[in-house]
Amino acid sequence: MEIKSTQFDMTNPFAPLQQRVNQVETVLRQMPPAQREQLLAEMPPPMPMHRPATAIEPAVTMVSVKVEEWDGGPVVQRAASTPVLRPRRIARHIPWQWRLIVAGIRLTRIVRKSAKQQMKQFNKLQRQMIRRVLPRHKAMRGARAR
Repeated sequence: MEIKSTQFDMTNPFAPLQQRVNQVETVLRQMPPAQREQLLAEMPPPMPMHRPATAIEPAVTMVSVKVEEWDGGPVVQRAASTPVLRPRRIARHIPWQWRLIVAGIRLTRIVRKSAKQQMKQFNKLQRQMIRRVLPRHKAMRGARAR
């Protein structure tokens, strides 16, 4: 089974539909005019793509309504939080030399942290070995020296 490469090409998602429309148009052009008119008359009318705008918009009417339960005092409304629109920071071009310097600084930090952890682990193991091998400075009377 052969798969057309256009099936996976999403540069134009309407390409398959446009191909089908082109095929239908070529078939219609090849038909005799009488048969073409009969076929087009049998087809349902195409659906409109968008709602047609009315030529004349209705006029806006403002109406005031009397509210019985208001005592005439000040109207307290909860202030809606105003969205703060901060400008996005656009990163400027960084030269390759600066990138190398930053990479070196980060690598130095990583190596220092690793060395610090390894030194800590080594000192811990060293203390354990000293405890196991050497006797205590002043063991309790009656206790076995380590």
